[in-house]
Amino acid sequence: MSMRMFDGKLLFVTALVVVTLAAASGPANAISRIETIKTDCNAIRAALVREGAVILRHTSRQGLPIYDRYVGSSLMCPGNSIGVWASVPARDTNACRVIACDANASDDDMIRNRPLLRIID
Repeated sequence: MSMRMFDGKLLFVTALVVVTLAAASGPANAISRIETIKTDCNAIRAALVREGAVILRHTSRQGLPIYDRYVGSSLMCPGNSIGVWASVPARDTNACRVIACDANASDDDMIRNRPLLRIID
């Protein structure tokens, strides 16, 4: 078998393995995006409990889009951030209570024993 034929077969097998692995890996776990003023508060909170984290979006009074990542439990907050209660407008209320991750937590906040925040449906 010539070296050129071997290189061609190796390239083909490598490409086949890459395509198979890409197809088998399935879709990425993309984070859901919810338009809050089109969704009831209970549905927003249920999505947070079910998925762990979602992007919530609404429009400010000045007409600017506001969006952020919210979580179903403060345990879902990454690294040096802490869970804090927040509220977003929903279709059925102006103040749907959710949990946001505060990345501006001071060292004092990280050292203190912070309570576990969790949305319960």
